[in-house]
Amino acid sequence: MSPVGVSVAEAERLRELRGRTLWQLLSQTTERDPEHEAIVAWDDDREESRVTYGEVLERARALSAGLVAAGVRAGDRVAVQMTNRPEFIFSYFAIARIGAVAVPINTRFAAGEVAYVLRDSRARYLITLDRFRSVDFHGMLDTIVSSWRSSQAGALHDSGAPELRTIVSLMRDGAGAELPAAALDLRALIGEDAGEEAIALATRVEHEVRPDDLAMIKYTSGSTGFPKGAMLEHGGLIADGLLHTERLELDSSDRWFGNPPLFHVAGSIWGLMSCVTRGATFVFGETFDPDVTLEMVQRERCTVIFGVPTVLRDIISHARQRDTDLSSVRLMGGGLDPSLAAAMREVIPSLTTTINGFGLTEAYGTSACPGPQDPPELQATTCGRLYPGIEHRVVDHASGNEVAPGVTGELWLRGLVTSGYWDDPENTAAVLDEDGWLHTGDLVSVDERRYLVYRGRIKTMLKIGGENVAVEEVERVILEHPKVQDGVVVGVPDERRDEVAYAYVLPEPDAIVEEQELVAWCSERLARFKVPERFVVVAEMPRIGSGKIDRVAVARVATAGSAG
Repeated sequence: MSPVGVSVAEAERLRELRGRTLWQLLSQTTERDPEHEAIVAWDDDREESRVTYGEVLERARALSAGLVAAGVRAGDRVAVQMTNRPEFIFSYFAIARIGAVAVPINTRFAAGEVAYVLRDSRARYLITLDRFRSVDFHGMLDTIVSSWRSSQAGALHDSGAPELRTIVSLMRDGAGAELPAAALDLRALIGEDAGEEAIALATRVEHEVRPDDLAMIKYTSGSTGFPKGAMLEHGGLIADGLLHTERLELDSSDRWFGNPPLFHVAGSIWGLMSCVTRGATFVFGETFDPDVTLEMVQRERCTVIFGVPTVLRDIISHARQRDTDLSSVRLMGGGLDPSLAAAMREVIPSLTTTINGFGLTEAYGTSACPGPQDPPELQATTCGRLYPGIEHRVVDHASGNEVAPGVTGELWLRGLVTSGYWDDPENTAAVLDEDGWLHTGDLVSVDERRYLVYRGRIKTMLKIGGENVAVEEVERVILEHPKVQDGVVVGVPDERRDEVAYAYVLPEPDAIVEEQELVAWCSERLARFKVPERFVVVAEMPRIGSGKIDRVAVARVATAGSAG
């Protein structure tokens, strides 16, 4: 089919960017400079790890042979339930090398949600931690697959996860920790010789994996119902990494601090792929602490700080209160509004780029972002230009007709999108049409130069007295208030107006903000029907796995009449 909105040369280049496997990428990056630092990481106890690209390659190669010895074969789904640790990255590339499929599991999931992912993906293997803080992952397994401790590795059969056969565990306390006899030791698989037969088989399979093979099933972090497993290919993961790092003008000298979890595309594509595609250094912690982050960014001379808006606001807020040298940082963002972009430039004058990208899991994480070549006002008010080779349409949601440049409509994408949802033809058909267009459900406007402005989600449009209100528009205005750190707007049923808006607001540390103050602020900037019916000031917000506010949980509280 002919490309839409891009040149034939751009479409061909995108195909070329998709022409490698993840293992080929890691091998080629390592070959250029095996001694270059790939990872600087610290765990929850502040124990530090420094790993070169050569070491990542060797540990992942050893683990891949160990997984083959344990029975993993091409096409098998291997679930990974792990916090941000180097072992996650070793596992990721080891799984990819032997043609298996990684299934990252949100470490905040409850037992029922983990069981759903294991069953839905039909995972045969699970790589997990024993525990993290108050979360007992082994205890969670007792709930899901009660017979696992009494089974032999490779011979697990339990109705809780019918296809799961083997559990591999990383014990936080190291070799001295007591590993259940039914589980394999992840450290042993990385550090011990798997045997000539397994090593030879892993090497042979490595050369049979293709760029268009499935590399990951990423369960979207939706907060309504159970998540869907977006299928992502080797070449697509690499292409997105190359496209956004090209836009950001990154190279091997960059040191990328990334807070998002590796089970999320913001960590496994933005972050991991941002670094490996360019041979840069990935700096991250197992958990987020704003003061530790500032200390490490200063010490490691990081050039990039990447995170969700809540994290970015915390970093900026704490940076105002302490003397930290952030002069090495030239790019910062992940998702932001104009007020946050302005605050970042005020606190970190060395910034050349504030990153406000547009993306979704089904489009490999991101389809547009600004770069240092864009003026600051466009970096703050748009999501930058769509990447070369990515086709787009903006259509009227009701009629399906394409709208004029600059007019708001639903964004359709083609060229770098998921092949569908795992084992879910019904939901796949709902978002992917027969011509390959991904119907994103996002309201945007795109001008003649392909600059994209995000307007909101179709599903978060409120209908207030017959008027459509995009909650994101209202939220942007609220977030511009100098005393507001974060906020969310939800709809509450109303007999007279169908529904009304409630705003839940998290103030800046030590700030006091009153409801009437917020009403006046919004009334000066929004049409009256868009001003929330009520503002509720709260001390904390519920969040989903990506770190975003759990909009559904907030709406449930509001609807139940428990606003206070």
